Amino acid sequence: MPFLTLVLVSVLFYMMYYRYFPVRTKRWIPHDVNTNHVVVDVRDYQYSSKGDCEDVVALPCSYIQRYSEDIPDGPIIVLGSNLVECNVSVRQLKRLGFSVEGYLIIEPDKKCNEYLSLG
Repeated sequence: MPFLTLVLVSVLFYMMYYRYFPVRTKRWIPHDVNTNHVVVDVRDYQYSSKGDCEDVVALPCSYIQRYSEDIPDGPIIVLGSNLVECNVSVRQLKRLGFSVEGYLIIEPDKKCNEYLSLG
């Protein structure tokens, strides 16, 4: 019984760490992002598809592992609507071998072309 309790507590601790413990990457401001960076918008499609950003890869957090080959090579900036979404996305991308330099937080209903100027 103590072993089962230890396993259960370990699993719960890992789940909390994976989602809520801050990642060790820099929080960027939109003016620092340039065309050398690959911006991955990890918000839901209903929010990320509102803006016309050709230079931004719209790939929700839950699809990162499945469609990681669609992400071009280069330093990645994650664009998310909250810190939990950014934490999970950065961890997934780093585990897949991508070079993640930081993240941006944007309101869910804001268009990326109003927020970023990559041109």
